[in-house]
Amino acid sequence: MAALESQSHVFPARVPAEVRTLVKATHTMDKAVFRRLIKIALGYLQGGGAEQEAAITHLCGASQANTEEQVMSVCVQYSGVISLLRAVLRLNTTTTRQDALVADLTALGLPGGFAVDVGRVVYGAARPDIDRQLIASSPSLPTLAHMSWRVDVTISTSWLSRVLEPVVVIQMKTSTGASHTFQVPLNKFHVLRFTVASLLHQMSMLQAAPICKK
Repeated sequence: MAALESQSHVFPARVPAEVRTLVKATHTMDKAVFRRLIKIALGYLQGGGAEQEAAITHLCGASQANTEEQVMSVCVQYSGVISLLRAVLRLNTTTTRQDALVADLTALGLPGGFAVDVGRVVYGAARPDIDRQLIASSPSLPTLAHMSWRVDVTISTSWLSRVLEPVVVIQMKTSTGASHTFQVPLNKFHVLRFTVASLLHQMSMLQAAPICKK
């Protein structure tokens, strides 16, 4: 399909093969089946497992997908919906209007009514809840729950009788409950402090740049 080769904001580099298959199938697909695929795919993206597997199995039966080839076709279409939703949910809804997204999806080859359904997922009232569940189900690193610090002075060591070197002792506790304690010499702490301040300043300048306000 020629439409699939046009520039797309949803897939600016390359349209995944499963999305191409989905787009081709939507021209003969019942809209109720497409909406069911969207619902199941959203459940999967939000962390669902066995329920989504059972739902897609039921959908195959409901679609009379009795042969292995038909079952595989529904599975590929389902994979296409997942890839499509992942792409559109990454779009910046502040800089991309709903009508522009629908037009983009239509240019991609998706029938108008199907494109509108996808647009409603992105801009609908349930979007904040979708985002919260996507974030909650996404893999993430532990976050900082608590931090304390103190300054100690090393008076002497086993090989030096007099040192008097201050060190910053930092204690951190993460969201998993793990505790970490480490020491930083005062001169290295000043380097760390300067580096962090410099990065914050650069981030502030970047946010103020005209390109970030478009």
